[in-house]
Amino acid sequence: MRERYLTAADGSVAYVSVDGDMVDLIAHVYYGSHLGNTERVYDANPGLSARGPVLPAGVVVKLPELPVKAATAKPFRRLWD
Repeated sequence: MRERYLTAADGSVAYVSVDGDMVDLIAHVYYGSHLGNTERVYDANPGLSARGPVLPAGVVVKLPELPVKAATAKPFRRLWD
């Protein structure tokens, strides 16, 4: 599946579908989870949902970057005190 990813000059990433691909599977493979990421992919690709749940071959799907989460400091624990 990785060989179907393209990187544009601006650094953005896109995926070229094969017959039978589904957006949630594309999101799951690329991001490691489809929860919330499937919606991000649909938001970045107006009209993609009109194609239905199963994509035909040759559809270019933009894969947006994930928003950067603010780092939260976790308390440090020593295993041996």
